[in-house]
Amino acid sequence: MKDNSRLTDWVVRKIENEYKNDVALLLAVHGHNTDDDQHGLCFDYFVPATEKGYELAETFIIDGVGYDLYPRSWERLENSVEMNDMPIVLDGAEILYARSKEDEDRFLDLKRRLKDNLNNPEFIYGKALEYMDKALEIYRSFIFEEKPYRVITEAGFIQLYLSKAVAILNNTYTEEPIVSRKQALCDDPDSRIYHCPEMREVPEGFFENAEKLIRTNAPEEVKEVILILLKAVREFILKKDPAEDVQELKKESYDELAEWYQELSLTWKRIRYFVKNNMAEEAYCDAGYLQQELLYIAQEFGVEEMNLMDYYDIDDLSKLRERADELEKKVIDILADHKTEAASYASVDEFLSARS
Repeated sequence: MKDNSRLTDWVVRKIENEYKNDVALLLAVHGHNTDDDQHGLCFDYFVPATEKGYELAETFIIDGVGYDLYPRSWERLENSVEMNDMPIVLDGAEILYARSKEDEDRFLDLKRRLKDNLNNPEFIYGKALEYMDKALEIYRSFIFEEKPYRVITEAGFIQLYLSKAVAILNNTYTEEPIVSRKQALCDDPDSRIYHCPEMREVPEGFFENAEKLIRTNAPEEVKEVILILLKAVREFILKKDPAEDVQELKKESYDELAEWYQELSLTWKRIRYFVKNNMAEEAYCDAGYLQQELLYIAQEFGVEEMNLMDYYDIDDLSKLRERADELEKKVIDILADHKTEAASYASVDEFLSARS
């Protein structure tokens, strides 16, 4: 570790002499070293065991290189296991000092659980969707930006979350936005923080479009590229949905679908009424609500996505009614296929009689 090993020795001695019961671990992190600055190698962070342990924190500069001896709590490391904080601090970590075998084992268990999550299809799919949501959240304000430096900056953050989504679907992670094939596939272990060498399967045109982000400063061009990337990554994620597994898990919950239909049946009835009386605005509102609910059950129960709104025609509302009737029958048939029926009664007398 070159001359920086002396810094490691200095921290370890300081812990042993002043914080022996207050610091659980001292860790190096591989993958941050650039221009042989040894960043993260002599030390990166420590895990406090008590409030006093936080006092070990210190920042300083030696020969132009900044050093940050900073704390990461066990709770924050749990966030890295769940991919809500930097996974590299676990994946690239090397233990330099451990207060006890129990502390060491606890840390190694965190590393193991991170690996398990990266190989869990349901976890990685759910996390990819989270990353996509974060990208879309930034996009909502991004589209109104006009100053080039703000457009470029926010585009970088959007691309970071899109890159994270693609990376995790490759059972890996990235800490930075991926903006070229060359960058992604570089396997230099010293600079892992900037690269993602396991990113082999990507959306069509991902690298080519991402590279345009570093080749233009024109706001409108950047916005066009980001929209293309958003669409491509969204489609890529949806194709990775472990649908068969999800559907198996949902087989026992068709009673919930029956309850959903019992609640939404009034919406179907109202659509029929609005169409009959040529009430286009009301029909539009309820049809839009029903379409949203139909999309929900497609995702929740693994049934085929149902299209209602394409049949809304203000000049011929009968198309909407016919399609709504078709979809209602389809839902009833799905329930029947799973030997489930909606609680439906012809009258109040019939309802009360069934309850007596």
